Amino acid sequence: MNKNVLFIIGLLVYALMFVFALLFYKERTIFLDIAYHMFEILRTGEFAIQNYRFVSVISQAFPLTAFYMGLSLEQIAKFYSVGFIVFYFSIFTFILYICKNTRIALCFLLFNTLLVTHTFYWIQSELPKGAAFMFLYLALLDNRLNLKNQGNSFWIFSAILLCIVGFTHPLLLFPIIFSHFFFYFYYKKDHLLLIKSLGLYFLFFIIKNGIFKTEYESGAMFGFMQNLKHLFPNYIFIESNNNFAHNLFQHYYFLVILLIAVSYFYFKNKNYLKLSLVALFSAGYLFLINISYESGANDFYLENFYLLLTVFVALPFVFDILPKLQSRWIVTMIVLAITLSGTIRMYQSHGIYSDRLDWLRNVVEKTDKLQKDKLIIKLEGIPMDTLLMTWGSSYEFWLLSTMERGYSSSIIIEEEKGEFDWALYENKSMITKWGAYEYNSLREDYFIFNDTSNYKKVYFDKIK
Repeated sequence: MNKNVLFIIGLLVYALMFVFALLFYKERTIFLDIAYHMFEILRTGEFAIQNYRFVSVISQAFPLTAFYMGLSLEQIAKFYSVGFIVFYFSIFTFILYICKNTRIALCFLLFNTLLVTHTFYWIQSELPKGAAFMFLYLALLDNRLNLKNQGNSFWIFSAILLCIVGFTHPLLLFPIIFSHFFFYFYYKKDHLLLIKSLGLYFLFFIIKNGIFKTEYESGAMFGFMQNLKHLFPNYIFIESNNNFAHNLFQHYYFLVILLIAVSYFYFKNKNYLKLSLVALFSAGYLFLINISYESGANDFYLENFYLLLTVFVALPFVFDILPKLQSRWIVTMIVLAITLSGTIRMYQSHGIYSDRLDWLRNVVEKTDKLQKDKLIIKLEGIPMDTLLMTWGSSYEFWLLSTMERGYSSSIIIEEEKGEFDWALYENKSMITKWGAYEYNSLREDYFIFNDTSNYKKVYFDKIK
C-alpha cells in the first residue's frame, strides 16, 4: 500500500478518535481505573504505576504535565483522554516514516480499529500500550529481515523495546511468539536472528514474571488452571464463549471476515504451516481467555484481552493477501472500510458509558438536594447493568462533582455489609476503597471538600 495514502487514512482515523476522545472525555476518565489514577496523580503529583507496568508513564505524562501547568480539573481530564490517541498516532507515524515500514504501520492501524469498541472508553489498560511498542519492535525486525541493514542499533533498540513489552503485560507473550513464527515461515531465512530475538524477549519475560511477579498476575494464571480443571471436558458451552459469539457478529465482524479470508488463502495455496499457525494461536488464545473468565465479564474488560486476536489475522492479511490484490483502489477501500467502521463502532457504543455517567450525575444531584455530600450507599437496589462496577465509585463521584458543581462530594458504594462502618465518623476525610484521606492532605484546588459532618449510610432508594 502506498505510504502517503496510508498516512492520510491513518490521519483521518486518528483525527476522528481524537474528536471522540474530546467529546466523551468524561465517559473515558470518570470510569474506574482512570478516575483512580487521576486521584493519585493529583494527590501525589507523581505517576501512579501499578504491577511494575511502567509503560503507563507514557499516558500519565499527559495529565501530570497538565497538573504542573496548573490547569483545571476538566482540562486535565481532557489532556488525559486525548493523550492516548496522540500516543497511538505518534507510534503509527513513527513506524510509517521513521522506520519506513508501511506493512507494520498498517497492522498497527488495524490493531487500533479492528476490534476496538468498548475499550475506547476503558482506556487505562497497559496491554494496548505494550502492544504499540511490540509493533515498533516488529517494524525493526521486519526491516532487518528485509535486508534493511541496521547494524548493532537493531539489538540496542530491540532490547529496549522488548524490555518494555516484557514488563507491560504477560499476554503479549502470545503475539510475540506468533510474529516470530510468522516471520520464520515468511522469510525462510535468518532463523538464528529470530531465535536470538525471541530469546531476548523471554529473558525480560522471565525477569518480570520471576523476580517482579505480582499477586494480581499470579492470581490470573491460577484462575485459568482452576477453571481448566473443573470445567473439563465441557469447554464449549460456557457463558464467555456465548458472549464472544454474540459480540463476534455484532462488533467483531471484520475479525471473522479476515480470518476466513486468511484461512481460505492459505488453504488454496496449500500453505498448511501458516494455516495451522493462525488456527492454533487464534483458537488457543481465545480458549485461554474464555476459560479464565468462563462466567463472562464486562465487555470492556474482556475486549481488552481479545484485542490481541487482531495480530493473528493482521500480519497474514497485510503481508500475504493485500500484495496479491492488483488494484490499489481496492486495497484502499478495504482498509478504509475496516478502519472507519471501527470509528463508527466507537461512537455508537458511547451510550452505555454516557448512561453510566448520567446515573452518577443523578446521584450527585439528588445528594445535593438532600444537602448531603458524604454518603455510604448500600449496594441493594443499585442498577449494576448501568453502573457495571462499584469499586471506583468514590473516585468517580469526587471527579464528577468537582467538575460539574465546583465542590466535591465524598460518596462511596458499599459492596459488602459493614464494609465502611469504620469510616462513619471520619468527618474530615474522603473515604475510598483503599483507605481514608484527610482533607488537609489534599490539594484544595482539585479536592474541594466542605462538608465536615459524619458519613451517613443509606439505601439507594432513599436518595431517589
